[in-house]
Amino acid sequence: MDTVALMKSLGASQRFVVTAASVQLFILGVLGIAVGSVVGFGMEKIVTAMLADIIQGDLPPVGFSPVLLASASAMVLLIGFALPSLIQLRDTPPLRVLRHDEMPPPPSRLFVVGTALIAVTAMLYQAIGDASMLVIVLGGMLVVSGALYVAGRLLVALMGRSRGGVGIAWRYGLANIARRGRDSAVQVVAFGLGLTVLLLLTFVRTDLLDGWQQTLDKDAPNHFLINIQPQERASIAEIFQSDGIAAPAFVPLVRARMQTINGEDVKTREYPVEDGKWMANREQNLTWSESLSSSNEIVAGEWWPIDYSGEPLVSLEEEAATELGVELGDQLKFLVAGQEIELKVASFRTINWDSFQPNFFMVLSPGALDDFPTTFVASLKMVQQDKGVLIDLVRSHPTVSVIDLDVILEQVKSILDKASLAVQAVFVFTLAAGIAVLFAAVQSTIDERRFESAMLRALGVRRRTVMLGVLTEFAALGFAAGLLAAAGASILAAVVAVQLFELPYVFNPALWGAGLLGGIFLVCGSGYIAARGAINASPVEVLRAA
Repeated sequence: MDTVALMKSLGASQRFVVTAASVQLFILGVLGIAVGSVVGFGMEKIVTAMLADIIQGDLPPVGFSPVLLASASAMVLLIGFALPSLIQLRDTPPLRVLRHDEMPPPPSRLFVVGTALIAVTAMLYQAIGDASMLVIVLGGMLVVSGALYVAGRLLVALMGRSRGGVGIAWRYGLANIARRGRDSAVQVVAFGLGLTVLLLLTFVRTDLLDGWQQTLDKDAPNHFLINIQPQERASIAEIFQSDGIAAPAFVPLVRARMQTINGEDVKTREYPVEDGKWMANREQNLTWSESLSSSNEIVAGEWWPIDYSGEPLVSLEEEAATELGVELGDQLKFLVAGQEIELKVASFRTINWDSFQPNFFMVLSPGALDDFPTTFVASLKMVQQDKGVLIDLVRSHPTVSVIDLDVILEQVKSILDKASLAVQAVFVFTLAAGIAVLFAAVQSTIDERRFESAMLRALGVRRRTVMLGVLTEFAALGFAAGLLAAAGASILAAVVAVQLFELPYVFNPALWGAGLLGGIFLVCGSGYIAARGAINASPVEVLRAA
């Protein structure tokens, strides 16, 4: 503003001032786009390298359309957020050259928020291209941002009232937060959002897996044997028993395809949901059993008696029956090895899939599949020291496939780790945006901070005390941002675990520790770098210039 006031005192018009400032903004925007494009292309290479083991084949080459989209978005945001400041610069009075307290009238809050919101809306619409989805995304952003801002203001107000009974450095730092309440809350929200995402990606993926594994029975099987021929059952059982391991139970399996439901062709029949069509037309794995598995529970109809020998019956998993639109007593026709078999629906079941027992959507009554070729599957729990027997099994029965769930879980964890690391690398830019907000906020009050520092030092306060006060200010902001991030990540983790995956929420104290410490060190370090010029300024020069 001082520069603009000087230009006006020398005869510069409002139009010249706005044009000069706009040209500077445009140059900064172009430089930002150039740097951002280079960083973006570099991040694409880094993320691709991180996911090389997951992605099969090469990704298509990056074109220039993302650069054009990003450039347009950057310019729209730049105009939307800078327009209120340009108008304020235009109205700067020339008298400010002589009186620094002369300020141009600030733009209305509605105008500032409105231009920023219009810019964000334009950018989102360009990226989404759908009005209804735009309303949902923008509404969600406004609700979340508003809630975080209110929480940030409450934390800032609480810290402002907690400065009694502490040293001068603490009082000075907390007083700075209270005086700049709105800016402080914005900084808390900016850092809190970035930290929330990083905490969510860092801790929650492992917490979900750990929580799921805790729900499993300690004796749940961790190995499956598939493609066992009828004549191989005795020799396989003998291999395990010779090593002192209990022989697994062999469960029959017959592959079939559904043909009709109550005489209607499954390919042309209408289904309650789209998944029903997929369920009806997929290859089915059928089994039969005299007794109900311990991991199954009848919810409708009745299970057949142990010595049942009547017409062929079938018991369906409840959700599968709902998707197929099947009711008790309906007739299902299957094609098995070129022959047709018709079954009557006798019951519906729920299945505990976490039991890791061989479970089937469709279980038939005994004798229904006696005339058809059958293979068997088995599941068993094995400790690490007994896994050597599996080598003997595969050597003597090369057609039998062994599935080790422990290895699969480790592969899943490895994939999640790599994918999360790649996403984290992208969301680091969210924290970078928070740092940019912090630097902008500090620079907007740098003259005020220089004067405060000079006055305190002129009154005998040591430079070290002033520095500790500034560090206290930013450490408190970092603590608030970390607290907000840890709370947000914990709430989101609980919602994802309980509502989405139906798992118990596992409290993770490391998440809170990382959030609080990360917020303190990140904001404190960034804030000190941004404000150290004000701390180190000479009191004599600052007071003389004032």
